[in-house]
Amino acid sequence: MAHVVEPEKRIPVIADVDVAVIGGGPGGLPAAIAAARHKATTLLVERYGFLGGLATSGLIGPILGHRAHESSTPILGGIPKELCLRMHEQEGAPKWEDALKQGGIPFDVEILKHVADQMVEEAGVRVMFHTCFSDVIVEDDEIKAVVVESKSGRQAIVAKVVIDATGDGDVAYRSGAPMKEGRPADGKSQSMGTMFHIGGVENVSSEERKGAAEKIRKAVDAGELHAYNTGLGGHASTIIQGQVSLNDTRFPGDATNVEDLTRGEIQMRRDTLKIVDFLRKKVPAYKNCYLITTPAQIGVRQSRQIVGEATLTGDDIVKGRKYKDSIARGSWWVDIHCPRGLVKRGVHLCYSKCPMKNCHMQKKYRDQLMDNIYPPKGDWYDIRYGCLVPKKVNNLLVSGRCISATHEAMAGARVIGTCMAIGQAAGTAATQAVLAKKLPRELDVELLRQTIIADGGVV
Repeated sequence: MAHVVEPEKRIPVIADVDVAVIGGGPGGLPAAIAAARHKATTLLVERYGFLGGLATSGLIGPILGHRAHESSTPILGGIPKELCLRMHEQEGAPKWEDALKQGGIPFDVEILKHVADQMVEEAGVRVMFHTCFSDVIVEDDEIKAVVVESKSGRQAIVAKVVIDATGDGDVAYRSGAPMKEGRPADGKSQSMGTMFHIGGVENVSSEERKGAAEKIRKAVDAGELHAYNTGLGGHASTIIQGQVSLNDTRFPGDATNVEDLTRGEIQMRRDTLKIVDFLRKKVPAYKNCYLITTPAQIGVRQSRQIVGEATLTGDDIVKGRKYKDSIARGSWWVDIHCPRGLVKRGVHLCYSKCPMKNCHMQKKYRDQLMDNIYPPKGDWYDIRYGCLVPKKVNNLLVSGRCISATHEAMAGARVIGTCMAIGQAAGTAATQAVLAKKLPRELDVELLRQTIIADGGVV
């Protein structure tokens, strides 16, 4: 049987709101809070039973992009900062001042879930957990309804403005907005990966860390381990003494292909157990370690991006470019994880920093490679409002890693802190569009910027 025909159905409309946010991760959580705080009736749809996206379901941490490159100058404020402050109050994150001295903000996953619940409830956001985005109904380049699926069946949501915070641009894609995916050379996206927590870890000396890294490197080269990272982990999405988060696994594939996702989940759980067993046997400080948890879902670094009214580029990142229509700042670098999933000889980055000099992609596309991958020291780059606005589909904004960006630029803008800042901007913009009875692309961006600043954001 080549296909089946689904009978026509009448789908009940369960909500008619100002703003519908699809996805409750780093891009969606602040968007919903911002929209509701500015008096828009707001509905947040989340496929899991908790908020936080990959920060919670994927155990991804720490929160990156909170300060200028190699500096303690904050570039993150507003709702993301408030979230961190409230986690600290509940012993789930360090003091903000201390966090600015660190490369990232470690946190406790369970505290993040709890604080997220509190913040959306206080803002008056209506939340639908265990609800998956399914489709959209589009007429004349306008989303008339969002279709979702849950235990309650197939239902529809009507909204004046829809924010796609799915990470993979699912809403934009189904709406017919122009999209792109992966690197220009062959369309391949960065490898996926997982973080996992282990306990029973003793204090490790710097000398032992060096020795362990060499052991891991040799095991990888010999094909005994499939791990791109030779570190021993640290406090990232756990801050509990004796526990560490490890970011070691890698799987090449298309995050919009369910077969690839399935194979990736299975392989990375297998690889995780091998890594834990290796550490237990080869690293004295980890001799009593044990696996606490693996994530609920594979960690996706890159998939679809919209083609927007503006596009963030790798050049914007490395030159620290500033724009008058900036709505957020970023500081993470062009951190491209090998799309082919290579791990030998400590392979981490694609392009100029990759030690795999025999990589056929480097030879074939040498003219596309970047010599520099970092912003200027003490600096940041701006993310323009137009990066959130698709070329097509009039009442849609996107937030998080599916904004309009090149392959190189998304490698920097995809981190949690930056996605949260983008989210606050998206939610604020959506409400302003509703109140002004304008399309998102018609907004006064300077008014949007001043509102974000008044709300504590940094632009």
